Amino acid sequence: MRPLPKKEKQKKKSWKERQRQRQIKWQHSHEAYEIQREREAERKPRKWPKGKILGAFCLILLIFGAYGAWQYTQPSTTPPSINPTNPLQTPYEFAMNDIDGTKFSLASFKGRVIVIHIMGVGCHGQINPINDNQLTQLKTVCNSLCGHESVTLVTVAVATCPSSDLEQIRTAYGITWPLGNDYDDGTMDIAQKYASQGDGTIVLIDKTFHIIDSYTTITASTLSSKISQLL
Repeated sequence: MRPLPKKEKQKKKSWKERQRQRQIKWQHSHEAYEIQREREAERKPRKWPKGKILGAFCLILLIFGAYGAWQYTQPSTTPPSINPTNPLQTPYEFAMNDIDGTKFSLASFKGRVIVIHIMGVGCHGQINPINDNQLTQLKTVCNSLCGHESVTLVTVAVATCPSSDLEQIRTAYGITWPLGNDYDDGTMDIAQKYASQGDGTIVLIDKTFHIIDSYTTITASTLSSKISQLL
């Protein structure tokens, strides 16, 4: 029987080999650490640096501030306020330009039944609902009486903005009677005299140039009946 070979003695590693093994071990460990960090970063929501957060907050404030300032400088679309005044006993005589530039005066309509309508207009042609009704009723009245009866309708608009499109209103409602802007001269003298019911007031003047009454809402049939009585 052959004897078992003697166990070979393990060769002792040199210092360089041990250093190289430690280096490889450290590199593997570092790579594993970096992979772990990347996985954790993917799971966590990304956070913005404090500087970027502060900058974004300031930018938002700037945008809202600029928008607020822009809104403040924009003209209001709400029709100007026309406050009620004391009823006139006798008509207040005035002269104004139609939106076509034709000048007319209230005195030139003496001897006719006159209907004056006061209407506030916003910066882009907006009118209050009451004037939507008044213009619709006045159009019906004018279709029946204008041109063959001694009746004159006048709409006095109060439009304080250059962008108030009175021409568009005239077209939309089919206005064939004089339409002018009380604020052309920078004052509201006509509206302040006649608006005894506020915005939308309709004033009825008889053929002897006396004020009969003023109305807020009135139907075309009622107004036509009153005009016919005065004729």
